[in-house]
Amino acid sequence: MDEDDDLIAAHRNDDAWQCADCREEWPCPTFRRRLRILYQREPDKLRTLMGHFRDRAAEELRELDPTQLDARFLNWISGPPPRRRLRQSDLLAATN
Repeated sequence: MDEDDDLIAAHRNDDAWQCADCREEWPCPTFRRRLRILYQREPDKLRTLMGHFRDRAAEELRELDPTQLDARFLNWISGPPPRRRLRQSDLLAATN
């Protein structure tokens, strides 16, 4: 399991598509912020990753229409960049 998988596992509840940490809809605002930082130089990779989760969620969250799924999993990616650049050690500390 690589660092990305560790970060996702720390915040993902597969049963309900809620954050295991804060219980908000996954991906929660905290997790989104961490992903923006982690992928700040590779937004296309982040979009691909979240597209994968969007497709999985579409199978399990049948009550959500495609517009709702896009808003939850993809539309936030083009949002404003993080205010400050964090070091890798900051990211690891934030996930523990």
